[in-house]
Amino acid sequence: MRVLYLVGRYMSFEFLEHTADIIIKAHGENLKEAFEQAALGFYEVLTDLSQISAEKSRSVSISSEDNESLLYDWINELIFIFDTEFFVASEVTITNFVYGKNGEYSLEANLMGEEFNPSKHEQGAEVKAITYSYMEITDKSVEFTLDL
Repeated sequence: MRVLYLVGRYMSFEFLEHTADIIIKAHGENLKEAFEQAALGFYEVLTDLSQISAEKSRSVSISSEDNESLLYDWINELIFIFDTEFFVASEVTITNFVYGKNGEYSLEANLMGEEFNPSKHEQGAEVKAITYSYMEITDKSVEFTLDL
């Protein structure tokens, strides 16, 4: 497992072997933290997290019909933000997390980071999409596949 320490917070995610894609398994003390770690794992695929400055704030709000869709929509939104704004985050805080209460699955998050700059940030893999392949959600971890 790969564990990183950044600004006093631990990051707990690992990259699992896969032929052509990347599988990320993210862990936390609870599911909210696992979703935060999933986002950090995604950003680590794009570039080295330690090179990202927390200069700008970006808010995200997601609502979905079930647990797998919430994870899918969460990572898909981060991909969309990167593809349209070149925004990469080094800090992810989910401020509101509703998981299955009265059939609702939603989250609100604050991302701290900056615009990707090729002269400053190492270029990682290009992520095309998240897929439902190998997706697994437990009470303290999430696992998902990124299509490269």
